[in-house]
Amino acid sequence: MRRFNAHKLLRMMVILDILLAVSLIALTVYLFVVHYIDAAELYILPIISLISLSGAIPPILMLRPMSKYNIRLKQTEDSLDDLNKLNNTLRAQRHDFMNHMQVVHSLIELEEYSEANDYINKVYTDIEKVSNILKTGIPAVNAILESKRQTCEGKGIEVTVDINSTLSKISVPDWELCRLFGNIIDNSINALSGVQTTRRLSIEIFEDIHSYRFKISNNGPMIPPELWTRIFEAGYTEGPHEGEGMGLAICTEIVSMYKGKLWVVSDEYETVFEGFIPIV
Repeated sequence: MRRFNAHKLLRMMVILDILLAVSLIALTVYLFVVHYIDAAELYILPIISLISLSGAIPPILMLRPMSKYNIRLKQTEDSLDDLNKLNNTLRAQRHDFMNHMQVVHSLIELEEYSEANDYINKVYTDIEKVSNILKTGIPAVNAILESKRQTCEGKGIEVTVDINSTLSKISVPDWELCRLFGNIIDNSINALSGVQTTRRLSIEIFEDIHSYRFKISNNGPMIPPELWTRIFEAGYTEGPHEGEGMGLAICTEIVSMYKGKLWVVSDEYETVFEGFIPIV
């Protein structure tokens, strides 16, 4: 079912009010100049024009809050999709668990201990990938990290996730955290699109006594030092990191809103986006 777009409706109301006011003013001028009608007889038209313009003020004031609401609603929908994907992954692992146990049991009965050990290692590696994601206490963050991990694997990118914080007292709302991590990871995935050698992406989330910290790195093309600040500007798309547009600017806005900081360091081997948000 198509979602109702209140933001679009408000913009249409503003445009219609302005068009009505302009039309009435033009009609007043036309009747006064062309037909020489006494201005005293046309006083009602300018009054209606002013009323139309004043009617456009409330929708204009509501446009920005409504825009933020739409962004939050879209992120909530994306988070629900990610949670569904994570739930499906966990259900699939649960479904496969008994099959794995039967295989291991059979190998041990046949005294194929080496094969049983190899099989357990392979299964454990797959389970560990998802288990590492679930270490934060925020389901939406766990879900988006798992979604991005699956995206990386689908693109042939080796991804490692190291989480050493539950983010239990972080002041940033769940949906803002998802935007923050999602945009930086997407930026790293885009940077790796032209890499011909082994492509690697690393995600670290941890904390110290003062702040929650994160570090997202990739082995994509080097970002020249003179661009380390510019890539966080809204609309910047030049250089090898195409497609950033507003993504990194949004990340900077989110981190700054909660008294944190975001920066990048890059050399010929690795590009690292690092940031922190103070513990409140």
